[in-house]
Amino acid sequence: TIQSTIQPQLTMSTLDQKLQQLEEATTASQSLLAEKESKLSSATNALDKAKSKLKALSPEAQQTLQVNDTELPELLSARMIAQEEYDEAEKRHETNKKYLLIFREKVSREKCNSLVGS
Repeated sequence: TIQSTIQPQLTMSTLDQKLQQLEEATTASQSLLAEKESKLSSATNALDKAKSKLKALSPEAQQTLQVNDTELPELLSARMIAQEEYDEAEKRHETNKKYLLIFREKVSREKCNSLVGS
């Protein structure tokens, strides 16, 4: 019947659309991960430079210096935020990759089943 011919094509089209959406989401999450990795690296480098500057000060200057007189609190905060954003982006990307792999296997099985059924 016409219905039995249309249904597999419709299902495959829907599966292909979902697969494409997952691929796009995975690509987007990979780009976001790279962006957050760069931000984390920059924040880490800025913090390391500030620490080096403080260590280079004379012992007398170090004793009179208070943490609030430095940019350390802001740099530590920026580094922590960058780490949290990176971790979140990494989890999202790993989840997308996992579901993409699972969905590709499902689409592959569906295509094999439709070929065997033909």
